[in-house]
Amino acid sequence: MIKALTFDLDDTLWAVAPVIQEANLKLYKWLKSHAPAFVSHYQIADFTQLRDDILQQQPLLIHDMSGLRLALLELGLSRCGYAPKQAAAIAAAGFKVYFAARNQVNFYPHAIKQLELLNQDYTLGALSNGNADLSLVGLNHLFDFGFNAAQVGMSKPAPDMFRQALAHMQLNAQAVIHIGDHPEADILGAQNMGMHTIWVNIEQQPWPQDQPRACAEITHLSQLRDAIKAIHKETLS
Repeated sequence: MIKALTFDLDDTLWAVAPVIQEANLKLYKWLKSHAPAFVSHYQIADFTQLRDDILQQQPLLIHDMSGLRLALLELGLSRCGYAPKQAAAIAAAGFKVYFAARNQVNFYPHAIKQLELLNQDYTLGALSNGNADLSLVGLNHLFDFGFNAAQVGMSKPAPDMFRQALAHMQLNAQAVIHIGDHPEADILGAQNMGMHTIWVNIEQQPWPQDQPRACAEITHLSQLRDAIKAIHKETLS
């Protein structure tokens, strides 16, 4: 019997690429006014190289998107001549600008309606490798809990986040369906824990040939409730 649903967030309930693009634009515009030396040295595209440089120094930040963003900003600012305390202060202020924009998302069609319906029958949890904030995106009233990779210390498909969710709900894996877009991070990770899975394949990508398929696949969130009902029915037979 299915008692709970856990959801990935980015690219499951909304497309994340345009959100990050807009957040980077707003951050860069802010930096033009508050850290002109930074924008004279770097373009938005250089955030990727700064990110890679930080991960060489602090590889565990790969599991902490907020910490990683702060660190790459501080690194870039320090390389442009800002003193450590000044670089830290500018980075912290700039991150607030970025984070507010990062949480301005456009939900996929039917996402909110489906969550509202499912919230009536199931415990809902969010399990994300990213740093979206349930309160800031406007979903905190629909989710009972949320964990991310920074809190847990490891990213999916590692078992840590799934295990913590199951312990939090005090449920066994067979009572939970995990719903996500990523074949490895979401589907394989949840499968390895013994959870049921639904692949959200909005972009209609081919399934990896070397991996067991999810229990169900949907290409539009309007199909979600029916897919859950089908799995729920199977668990009762």
